Amino acid sequence: MNKIQWNQNIFDFVKKPIITDKTTKFIEQKQYVFDVNLHLTKRQIKQIFEQYYGVPIKSIKTFRKNERNKKSPKKRVILRFFKEIPILKN
Repeated sequence: MNKIQWNQNIFDFVKKPIITDKTTKFIEQKQYVFDVNLHLTKRQIKQIFEQYYGVPIKSIKTFRKNERNKKSPKKRVILRFFKEIPILKN
């Protein structure tokens, strides 16, 4: 496993949260969807989010998303936490 350099910002690894009608329904089940760096493994993703939010992760699902007219693929992750995280709160 590659070691993550913690002097980097979380936003070097996590590109953005995905907010759609479907993902807002996931939030009720403590599931959150993010675009992440293509080269991250599930273990690294787990380390990053557990350290940043301080909440243990119950499960991780990852998949690559290729958009039709785009050259670069994206990696999406669905994280299920044991508790809610303050992603949409002010």
